[in-house]
Amino acid sequence: MRRLLPLATSLSLALVAIWIALGLALPVAALSPRDLERQLGSKQGIAELVPGFRDARGRFHVPDPTKDPQAFLKAQQTLTILIDQAESQALNRLTPNEVQRRLSGTPTRLPPSWRGSEIAVRTDGQTARCADQGPNCASYGSASFLNTLEPVEGLERTFYRSIASNGSVPALVYLQPTAVPSVSRILLAAANSAGIWLPAAYALGPAGGDAFLIVNNCLDLAKADNNSLKPGSMLVAAVQWVE
Repeated sequence: MRRLLPLATSLSLALVAIWIALGLALPVAALSPRDLERQLGSKQGIAELVPGFRDARGRFHVPDPTKDPQAFLKAQQTLTILIDQAESQALNRLTPNEVQRRLSGTPTRLPPSWRGSEIAVRTDGQTARCADQGPNCASYGSASFLNTLEPVEGLERTFYRSIASNGSVPALVYLQPTAVPSVSRILLAAANSAGIWLPAAYALGPAGGDAFLIVNNCLDLAKADNNSLKPGSMLVAAVQWVE
């Protein structure tokens, strides 16, 4: 009997070790729908949720596509899919009245200062080339065009307009709530490039507070040239964030 005790203890410790290892290997699978919603509401939550959005110390960090474009794309795509999952779970879980209550809350606001990270490729119908001049057709950490936004009067927190240095309005942005309090859909229409942000594009931020992160894919169908638009297409995968 005494010989069996060490064996039983060893087996118990082995089972505990396996259980811990599985838990660490599958953090997203172990999350409840409410936990997933909560983590989407903060930078640190996203760092814990998506390995590509954390640095060596475990803190929130936007991946740099000029150094590793595939890591950037994987992180951007993974976060977008997890947001889709959170919204799908919420719509399946909530009653119509609960959804309406969530949508009636104060919308997320777009703050005035943003940085951008993207990969952009353009074609004129003959050749494909980089639209960004950095390595890997990418840019990182530059000022975002979102810094030119201001609310449309009477439609604050919902519609924004981009103001150019000459006073023109080249683009509009529409922020739309979802069934997840920390997630808003974000739509863009650009007059100077016949461009739109393709679904799904999302702004993340605490319910009723300021957004801190945007994941989006952009499609331009023209290029401005001497005050006119010429045919040409551009695809952009982007992440924009507030420091």
